[in-house]
Parts: sequence; structure tokens; C-alpha cells
Amino acid sequence: MKKILLIVALCFSCQLLFSQENIDSNIVTSKIDNTIKDPRIDKLNESYTESYQLKGFRVQIYSGNKRQPANQARSKFLRVHPKTKAHLDYEQPYYKVRVGDFKTKLEALKYKNFIAKEFPNCFIVKDEIDINELID
Repeated sequence: MKKILLIVALCFSCQLLFSQENIDSNIVTSKIDNTIKDPRIDKLNESYTESYQLKGFRVQIYSGNKRQPANQARSKFLRVHPKTKAHLDYEQPYYKVRVGDFKTKLEALKYKNFIAKEFPNCFIVKDEIDINELID
């Protein structure tokens, strides 16, 4: 009697274990490698990489307390180097134009030496850089 009861209980518990299939409309199952991928993870990863700032270096080409000369320095730089990003920052009471996104100081130094003829007063500063610029 105990054996029959044990077998019935075992079959019943196995039935319960295999019937626990939960179907969620947000989860997509890949047919190739049988992994479950939630699209919310991609959305979270995208928003994280957009807001993530990495510590690095930039080259500062202008600093002054007037906005118009800062805009002129930025536009002059962008005319000569259109592929490099130029950032206009305001740290009270100064407008600062910083260019590039460099992970190491050596990269920033090479770029500083490259633009030193056009902007002789440029120097390297520590700054938070965009991670997307390094990926591209």
C-alpha cells in the first residue's frame, strides 16, 4: 500500500513540475539556441549606454567669460576638423570649448600636438567623455 501511494505521489509531483510552463507576452524565445531574451533588457541597456559617462581626457582650446568668442572658437575648430566633436561647456563664470574624447592622456597629447599650430594655448584636461564616441 505504501509503494502504491508513493508511486502515485511521485507521478502527481512530476505532473506538477512539468506543467509549470509560463507564457509571457514580453519574452521571446529564440529558435536557434533556445535562449530566452526579454526586449526590456535591450531597452535598459540602451538607456544605460546613453547616460553612461567615462572618465577620460579632452583638449581645451578656449576659456573665457563671453559666449560669442567661445562659439567662434568652436565653429573655427569644426570648420578645420569636422569629424571631431567640440563641446561648449559653461562652468560659471567661464565658457570652455573642449574637443575630442580620449581614454588615455597619451592619445590626448598626440591630438593636442596635432592642433597646437591652430590653437597655441590649448591644453589637456580631465573630463567625462562619451562612451559612444569610443565605440564608433
